[in-house]
Amino acid sequence: MTVEKHPFQPFLPEGARILFLGSFPPQPHRWCMPFYYPNWINDFWRILGLIFFADKEHFCIPGEKRFDEASIRAFCEEKGLAFYDTACEVRRLKDNASDAFLEVVTPTDVTALLAKIPACDTLVTTGQKATEVIAETLGCGVPPVGSRIDVSLKDSGQPRKIRFWRMPSTSRAYPMPLEKKADAYRRLFQPRKLILWDLDGTLIDTLEDLAEAVNHALSLRGMPPHPLSAYRKMVGHGVRNLVKQALERYKPVGDDVVDEALADFKAYYSAHIDVHTRPYPGMQDLLTGLQANGIQMAVTSNKFQEGTEHLIREFFPDIRFVAILGNRPGFPLKPSPEIVQEVLDKAGISREEAILVGDSPTDMRTAANGGIDAIAVSWGYRSPEELAGSTIVHSVEELHAQLLK
Repeated sequence: MTVEKHPFQPFLPEGARILFLGSFPPQPHRWCMPFYYPNWINDFWRILGLIFFADKEHFCIPGEKRFDEASIRAFCEEKGLAFYDTACEVRRLKDNASDAFLEVVTPTDVTALLAKIPACDTLVTTGQKATEVIAETLGCGVPPVGSRIDVSLKDSGQPRKIRFWRMPSTSRAYPMPLEKKADAYRRLFQPRKLILWDLDGTLIDTLEDLAEAVNHALSLRGMPPHPLSAYRKMVGHGVRNLVKQALERYKPVGDDVVDEALADFKAYYSAHIDVHTRPYPGMQDLLTGLQANGIQMAVTSNKFQEGTEHLIREFFPDIRFVAILGNRPGFPLKPSPEIVQEVLDKAGISREEAILVGDSPTDMRTAANGGIDAIAVSWGYRSPEELAGSTIVHSVEELHAQLLK
Protein backbone atom coordinates (compact mmCIF):
# COMPACT_ATOMS: atom_id res chain seq x y z
CA MET A 1 0.00 0.00 0.00
CA THR A 2 1.36 3.41 -1.02
CA VAL A 3 2.89 5.66 1.62
CA GLU A 4 1.96 9.32 1.07
CA LYS A 5 4.28 12.10 2.15
CA HIS A 6 2.79 15.36 3.40
CA PRO A 7 2.38 17.66 0.37
CA PHE A 8 2.82 21.00 2.22
CA GLN A 9 5.66 22.62 4.11
CA PRO A 10 4.84 23.73 7.66
CA PHE A 11 3.39 27.24 7.65
CA LEU A 12 5.14 28.96 10.55
CA PRO A 13 4.83 32.77 10.54
CA GLU A 14 7.34 34.66 12.64
CA GLY A 15 5.85 35.32 16.06
CA ALA A 16 3.12 32.69 15.61
CA ARG A 17 1.13 32.16 18.82
CA ILE A 18 -1.25 29.34 17.82
CA LEU A 19 -0.34 26.14 15.97
CA PHE A 20 -3.18 24.23 14.30
CA LEU A 21 -2.63 20.54 13.67
CA GLY A 22 -5.05 18.50 11.61
CA SER A 23 -4.44 14.88 10.65
CA PHE A 24 -3.44 14.87 6.95
CA PRO A 25 -4.73 16.58 3.79
CA PRO A 26 -7.13 14.76 1.46
CA GLN A 27 -5.95 13.55 -1.96
CA PRO A 28 -4.99 16.41 -4.33
CA HIS A 29 -8.02 15.90 -6.56
CA ARG A 30 -10.17 17.08 -3.64
CA TRP A 31 -8.27 20.36 -3.19
CA CYS A 32 -9.57 23.78 -4.13
CA MET A 33 -6.25 25.41 -3.13
CA PRO A 34 -2.74 24.15 -2.25
CA PHE A 35 -2.88 25.12 1.43
CA TYR A 36 -4.15 23.72 4.69
CA TYR A 37 -7.80 22.64 4.92
CA PRO A 38 -7.98 22.66 1.11
CA ASN A 39 -11.19 20.67 0.70
CA TRP A 40 -14.05 22.94 -0.42
CA ILE A 41 -16.53 21.09 1.77
CA ASN A 42 -14.32 21.42 4.86
CA ASP A 43 -15.56 24.38 6.91
CA PHE A 44 -12.37 25.49 8.66
CA TRP A 45 -12.04 28.74 6.71
CA ARG A 46 -15.77 29.41 6.95
CA ILE A 47 -15.47 29.10 10.75
CA LEU A 48 -12.64 31.66 10.85
CA GLY A 49 -14.63 33.90 8.52
CA LEU A 50 -17.53 33.83 10.98
CA ILE A 51 -15.30 34.49 13.99
CA PHE A 52 -13.27 37.40 12.59
CA PHE A 53 -15.54 38.93 9.95
CA ALA A 54 -19.06 37.70 10.84
CA ASP A 55 -19.15 36.26 7.31
CA LYS A 56 -18.68 32.57 6.61
CA GLU A 57 -17.97 33.38 2.94
CA HIS A 58 -15.20 35.89 3.71
CA PHE A 59 -12.39 33.61 2.49
CA CYS A 60 -14.40 32.22 -0.44
CA ILE A 61 -13.90 33.52 -3.97
CA PRO A 62 -17.32 34.78 -5.18
CA GLY A 63 -18.89 32.62 -7.85
CA GLU A 64 -16.23 29.90 -7.53
CA LYS A 65 -15.83 26.86 -5.37
CA ARG A 66 -12.41 27.98 -4.20
CA PHE A 67 -10.91 29.60 -1.14
CA ASP A 68 -8.82 32.73 -1.56
CA GLU A 69 -5.38 31.35 -0.74
CA ALA A 70 -3.57 34.71 -0.90
CA SER A 71 -6.08 36.30 1.48
CA ILE A 72 -5.86 33.34 3.85
CA ARG A 73 -2.05 33.42 3.95
CA ALA A 74 -1.99 37.18 4.62
CA PHE A 75 -4.59 36.80 7.37
CA CYS A 76 -2.65 34.00 9.08
CA GLU A 77 0.59 36.00 8.91
CA GLU A 78 -1.15 38.97 10.52
CA LYS A 79 -2.82 36.92 13.26
CA GLY A 80 0.15 34.67 14.02
CA LEU A 81 -1.55 31.39 13.07
CA ALA A 82 0.71 28.45 12.20
CA PHE A 83 -0.30 25.22 10.46
CA TYR A 84 0.87 21.68 9.91
CA ASP A 85 -0.55 18.21 10.52
CA THR A 86 0.01 15.41 12.99
CA ALA A 87 1.38 12.98 10.39
CA CYS A 88 4.26 13.42 7.93
CA GLU A 89 3.53 10.12 6.20
CA VAL A 90 0.35 8.03 6.02
CA ARG A 91 -1.29 5.12 4.25
CA ARG A 92 -4.91 5.43 3.11
CA LEU A 93 -6.78 2.25 3.92
CA LYS A 94 -9.67 3.41 1.71
CA ASP A 95 -9.76 5.78 -1.22
CA ASN A 96 -11.45 8.65 0.59
CA ALA A 97 -10.66 11.66 2.79
CA SER A 98 -11.84 10.12 6.06
CA ASP A 99 -9.46 10.21 9.02
CA ALA A 100 -10.96 6.93 10.18
CA PHE A 101 -9.13 5.15 7.34
CA LEU A 102 -5.74 6.85 7.74
CA GLU A 103 -2.82 4.83 9.05
CA VAL A 104 -0.12 7.09 10.49
CA VAL A 105 3.28 5.88 9.29
CA THR A 106 5.41 8.78 10.56
CA PRO A 107 3.97 11.14 13.16
CA THR A 108 5.06 14.77 13.25
CA ASP A 109 7.86 15.75 15.62
CA VAL A 110 5.78 18.36 17.43
CA THR A 111 8.57 19.43 19.78
CA ALA A 112 10.85 20.21 16.83
CA LEU A 113 8.02 22.09 15.15
CA LEU A 114 7.33 24.21 18.23
CA ALA A 115 11.06 24.97 18.57
CA LYS A 116 10.77 26.91 15.29
CA ILE A 117 8.02 29.15 16.71
CA PRO A 118 9.21 30.04 20.22
CA ALA A 119 6.39 32.53 20.84
CA CYS A 120 3.74 29.83 20.34
CA ASP A 121 1.97 28.81 23.54
CA THR A 122 -1.20 27.23 22.11
CA LEU A 123 -1.51 23.98 20.19
CA VAL A 124 -4.87 23.14 18.61
CA THR A 125 -5.94 19.82 17.14
CA THR A 126 -8.90 19.70 14.80
CA GLY A 127 -10.59 16.32 15.01
CA GLN A 128 -10.30 12.99 16.80
CA LYS A 129 -7.42 11.42 14.86
CA ALA A 130 -5.19 14.47 15.26
CA THR A 131 -5.98 14.72 18.97
CA GLU A 132 -5.18 11.07 19.66
CA VAL A 133 -1.86 11.28 17.79
CA ILE A 134 -0.77 14.42 19.64
CA ALA A 135 -1.85 13.12 23.04
CA GLU A 136 0.25 9.99 22.46
CA THR A 137 3.19 12.04 21.19
CA LEU A 138 3.11 14.41 24.17
CA GLY A 139 2.38 11.65 26.66
CA CYS A 140 -0.68 13.40 28.04
CA GLY A 141 -4.42 12.92 28.30
CA VAL A 142 -7.02 13.75 25.67
CA PRO A 143 -8.86 17.03 26.31
CA PRO A 144 -12.65 17.02 25.98
CA VAL A 145 -13.99 18.55 22.75
CA GLY A 146 -13.89 22.34 22.98
CA SER A 147 -11.57 22.27 26.02
CA ARG A 148 -7.88 22.22 26.83
CA ILE A 149 -5.25 20.82 29.12
CA ASP A 150 -1.86 22.34 29.95
CA VAL A 151 1.26 20.35 29.15
CA SER A 152 4.93 21.03 29.86
CA LEU A 153 7.46 20.32 27.13
CA LYS A 154 11.24 20.34 27.23
CA ASP A 155 12.42 23.03 24.81
CA SER A 156 16.22 23.41 24.62
CA GLY A 157 16.40 21.79 28.03
CA GLN A 158 13.94 24.26 29.57
CA PRO A 159 10.31 23.53 30.50
CA ARG A 160 7.80 25.15 28.15
CA LYS A 161 4.13 25.45 28.99
CA ILE A 162 1.75 24.73 26.11
CA ARG A 163 -2.04 24.93 26.10
CA PHE A 164 -3.34 21.88 24.24
CA TRP A 165 -6.85 22.49 22.84
CA ARG A 166 -9.04 19.89 21.19
CA MET A 167 -11.50 21.43 18.76
CA PRO A 168 -14.40 19.81 16.91
CA SER A 169 -13.63 18.46 13.48
CA THR A 170 -14.29 21.01 10.71
CA SER A 171 -15.44 18.23 8.39
CA ARG A 172 -19.11 18.40 7.51
CA ALA A 173 -19.33 14.78 8.54
CA TYR A 174 -18.91 15.89 12.16
CA PRO A 175 -22.43 16.25 13.62
CA MET A 176 -22.37 19.86 14.80
CA PRO A 177 -23.82 22.98 13.11
CA LEU A 178 -21.33 25.42 11.64
CA GLU A 179 -22.31 28.19 14.07
CA LYS A 180 -21.76 25.88 17.07
CA LYS A 181 -18.32 24.95 15.78
CA ALA A 182 -17.52 28.65 15.41
CA ASP A 183 -18.55 29.22 19.02
CA ALA A 184 -16.11 26.52 20.13
CA TYR A 185 -13.23 27.91 18.04
CA ARG A 186 -13.99 31.49 19.10
CA ARG A 187 -12.67 30.73 22.59
CA LEU A 188 -9.18 30.37 21.11
CA PHE A 189 -9.15 33.95 19.90
CA GLN A 190 -11.16 35.67 22.59
CA PRO A 191 -9.10 38.41 24.26
CA ARG A 192 -8.62 38.40 28.00
CA LYS A 193 -11.55 39.85 29.88
CA LEU A 194 -10.02 39.87 33.37
CA ILE A 195 -6.48 40.48 34.63
CA LEU A 196 -5.48 39.67 38.21
CA TRP A 197 -2.48 41.80 39.19
CA ASP A 198 0.04 41.05 41.87
CA LEU A 199 1.10 44.28 43.58
CA ASP A 200 4.64 44.32 45.03
CA GLY A 201 7.23 43.66 42.33
CA THR A 202 4.64 43.70 39.54
CA LEU A 203 2.69 46.96 39.54
CA ILE A 204 4.84 48.89 41.99
CA ASP A 205 8.34 48.75 43.46
CA THR A 206 7.87 48.65 47.23
CA LEU A 207 11.09 46.95 48.23
CA GLU A 208 12.97 49.88 49.72
CA ASP A 209 10.10 51.04 51.95
CA LEU A 210 9.47 47.48 53.13
CA ALA A 211 13.16 46.98 53.90
CA GLU A 212 13.41 50.21 55.88
CA ALA A 213 10.33 49.33 57.94
CA VAL A 214 11.62 45.85 58.80
CA ASN A 215 15.08 47.22 59.58
CA HIS A 216 13.42 49.73 61.91
CA ALA A 217 11.75 46.87 63.78
CA LEU A 218 15.10 45.05 63.96
CA SER A 219 16.87 48.14 65.30
CA LEU A 220 14.37 48.38 68.17
CA ARG A 221 15.56 44.90 69.18
CA GLY A 222 19.26 45.67 68.90
CA MET A 223 19.65 43.76 65.64
CA PRO A 224 21.64 45.11 62.68
CA PRO A 225 19.81 45.87 59.41
CA HIS A 226 19.73 43.55 56.43
CA PRO A 227 20.87 44.90 53.05
CA LEU A 228 18.20 45.72 50.48
CA SER A 229 19.24 42.76 48.32
CA ALA A 230 18.42 40.32 51.13
CA TYR A 231 14.78 41.39 51.13
CA ARG A 232 14.26 40.31 47.52
CA LYS A 233 14.14 36.71 48.69
CA MET A 234 11.96 37.44 51.71
CA VAL A 235 9.05 39.44 50.29
CA GLY A 236 5.93 37.97 48.73
CA HIS A 237 4.53 35.75 51.50
CA GLY A 238 2.81 38.35 53.68
CA VAL A 239 4.35 40.85 56.09
CA ARG A 240 4.28 38.51 59.09
CA ASN A 241 6.41 36.00 57.21
CA LEU A 242 8.65 38.85 56.05
CA VAL A 243 9.27 40.07 59.61
CA LYS A 244 9.73 36.52 60.90
CA GLN A 245 12.33 35.70 58.25
CA ALA A 246 14.23 38.91 58.98
CA LEU A 247 14.34 38.10 62.70
CA GLU A 248 15.27 34.47 62.24
CA ARG A 249 18.25 35.31 60.10
CA TYR A 250 19.84 36.20 63.43
CA LYS A 251 18.26 33.72 65.86
CA PRO A 252 15.13 31.61 66.36
CA VAL A 253 12.23 33.59 67.82
CA GLY A 254 8.84 32.78 69.27
CA ASP A 255 5.47 33.96 68.04
CA ASP A 256 5.28 36.65 70.69
CA VAL A 257 8.50 38.24 69.45
CA VAL A 258 7.27 38.09 65.85
CA ASP A 259 3.95 39.68 66.80
CA GLU A 260 5.64 42.53 68.67
CA ALA A 261 8.08 43.18 65.82
CA LEU A 262 5.22 43.01 63.32
CA ALA A 263 3.35 45.72 65.24
CA ASP A 264 6.44 47.95 65.16
CA PHE A 265 6.88 47.22 61.45
CA LYS A 266 3.27 48.12 60.63
CA ALA A 267 3.38 51.35 62.61
CA TYR A 268 6.53 52.50 60.83
CA TYR A 269 5.50 51.21 57.39
CA SER A 270 2.04 52.80 57.54
CA ALA A 271 3.67 56.17 58.22
CA HIS A 272 6.35 55.73 55.52
CA ILE A 273 4.57 53.50 52.98
CA ASP A 274 5.21 55.71 49.95
CA VAL A 275 8.55 57.40 50.64
CA HIS A 276 10.38 55.42 47.96
CA THR A 277 7.55 53.33 46.49
CA ARG A 278 6.59 54.07 42.89
CA PRO A 279 4.79 52.30 40.04
CA TYR A 280 7.10 50.67 37.53
CA PRO A 281 7.55 52.92 34.46
CA GLY A 282 4.67 52.53 32.03
CA MET A 283 2.35 50.64 34.35
CA GLN A 284 -0.09 53.49 34.92
CA ASP A 285 -0.50 54.04 31.17
CA LEU A 286 -0.81 50.29 30.58
CA LEU A 287 -3.66 49.89 33.06
CA THR A 288 -5.41 52.98 31.71
CA GLY A 289 -5.22 51.55 28.19
CA LEU A 290 -6.44 48.12 29.23
CA GLN A 291 -9.39 49.67 31.05
CA ALA A 292 -10.22 51.69 27.93
CA ASN A 293 -10.34 48.40 26.03
CA GLY A 294 -13.02 47.10 28.39
CA ILE A 295 -10.79 44.69 30.30
CA GLN A 296 -11.67 44.19 33.95
CA MET A 297 -8.85 44.17 36.51
CA ALA A 298 -8.29 43.15 40.11
CA VAL A 299 -5.43 43.25 42.61
CA THR A 300 -4.46 40.05 44.43
CA SER A 301 -1.70 40.63 46.96
CA ASN A 302 -0.23 39.08 50.08
CA LYS A 303 0.38 42.58 51.48
CA PHE A 304 -1.88 43.48 54.39
CA GLN A 305 -5.24 44.80 53.20
CA GLU A 306 -4.92 48.38 54.46
CA GLY A 307 -1.53 48.84 52.81
CA THR A 308 -2.74 47.31 49.54
CA GLU A 309 -5.75 49.63 49.38
CA HIS A 310 -3.66 52.69 50.31
CA LEU A 311 -1.12 52.17 47.51
CA ILE A 312 -3.74 51.37 44.88
CA ARG A 313 -5.73 54.50 45.73
CA GLU A 314 -2.58 56.61 45.62
CA PHE A 315 -1.01 55.37 42.41
CA PHE A 316 -3.97 54.07 40.37
CA PRO A 317 -6.86 56.34 41.41
CA ASP A 318 -8.59 56.23 38.02
CA ILE A 319 -8.64 52.44 37.61
CA ARG A 320 -11.95 50.80 38.51
CA PHE A 321 -10.72 47.52 39.98
CA VAL A 322 -13.42 44.89 40.45
CA ALA A 323 -11.60 43.77 43.61
CA ILE A 324 -8.61 44.86 45.68
CA LEU A 325 -7.69 41.86 47.79
CA GLY A 326 -4.80 41.72 50.23
CA ASN A 327 -3.97 39.72 53.34
CA ARG A 328 -7.22 39.64 55.33
CA PRO A 329 -8.12 37.81 58.53
CA GLY A 330 -9.81 34.50 57.78
CA PHE A 331 -8.58 34.30 54.19
CA PRO A 332 -5.61 32.18 53.09
CA LEU A 333 -2.61 33.76 51.37
CA LYS A 334 -1.49 33.02 47.83
CA PRO A 335 -0.90 30.42 46.42
CA SER A 336 -4.32 29.33 47.67
CA PRO A 337 -6.80 29.24 44.76
CA GLU A 338 -9.48 30.91 46.91
CA ILE A 339 -8.36 34.41 45.97
CA VAL A 340 -8.69 33.52 42.26
CA GLN A 341 -12.19 32.14 42.74
CA GLU A 342 -13.22 35.21 44.73
CA VAL A 343 -12.17 37.52 41.90
CA LEU A 344 -13.82 35.35 39.23
CA ASP A 345 -17.07 35.41 41.21
CA LYS A 346 -16.96 39.20 41.63
CA ALA A 347 -16.22 39.77 37.95
CA GLY A 348 -18.55 37.09 36.56
CA ILE A 349 -15.76 35.85 34.27
CA SER A 350 -14.80 32.28 33.34
CA ARG A 351 -11.35 30.84 34.04
CA GLU A 352 -10.52 30.71 30.32
CA GLU A 353 -11.01 34.48 30.06
CA ALA A 354 -8.79 35.39 33.04
CA ILE A 355 -5.04 35.70 33.52
CA LEU A 356 -2.79 36.51 36.46
CA VAL A 357 0.29 38.73 36.15
CA GLY A 358 2.94 38.45 38.85
CA ASP A 359 6.65 38.37 39.57
CA SER A 360 7.11 35.27 41.71
CA PRO A 361 6.76 31.48 41.73
CA THR A 362 4.02 32.01 44.34
CA ASP A 363 2.01 33.98 41.78
CA MET A 364 2.53 31.29 39.14
CA ARG A 365 1.35 28.59 41.59
CA THR A 366 -1.66 30.71 42.52
CA ALA A 367 -2.71 30.84 38.88
CA ALA A 368 -2.12 27.12 38.37
CA ASN A 369 -4.03 26.24 41.54
CA GLY A 370 -6.89 28.50 40.44
CA GLY A 371 -6.99 27.05 36.92
CA ILE A 372 -6.10 30.26 35.05
CA ASP A 373 -3.22 31.34 32.85
CA ALA A 374 -0.31 33.44 34.10
CA ILE A 375 2.43 35.75 32.89
CA ALA A 376 5.58 36.44 34.91
CA VAL A 377 7.33 39.82 34.75
CA SER A 378 11.12 39.91 34.97
CA TRP A 379 11.41 43.33 36.63
CA GLY A 380 10.22 42.17 40.06
CA TYR A 381 11.92 40.48 42.98
CA ARG A 382 12.64 37.03 41.57
CA SER A 383 15.25 35.80 39.09
CA PRO A 384 14.41 34.32 35.66
CA GLU A 385 15.75 30.99 36.94
CA GLU A 386 13.12 30.94 39.68
CA LEU A 387 10.44 31.61 37.05
CA ALA A 388 11.60 28.91 34.62
CA GLY A 389 8.72 27.20 32.87
CA SER A 390 6.52 30.29 33.00
CA THR A 391 5.68 32.74 30.24
CA ILE A 392 8.03 35.63 31.06
CA VAL A 393 7.93 39.18 29.71
CA HIS A 394 10.76 41.68 30.02
CA SER A 395 9.08 44.99 29.24
CA VAL A 396 5.72 46.72 29.64
CA GLU A 397 5.40 46.75 25.84
CA GLU A 398 5.87 42.99 25.68
CA LEU A 399 3.36 42.52 28.49
CA HIS A 400 0.82 44.67 26.65
CA ALA A 401 1.23 42.57 23.51
CA GLN A 402 0.76 39.35 25.46
CA LEU A 403 -2.37 40.57 27.22
CA LEU A 404 -4.03 41.77 24.02
CA LYS A 405 -2.77 39.08 21.64
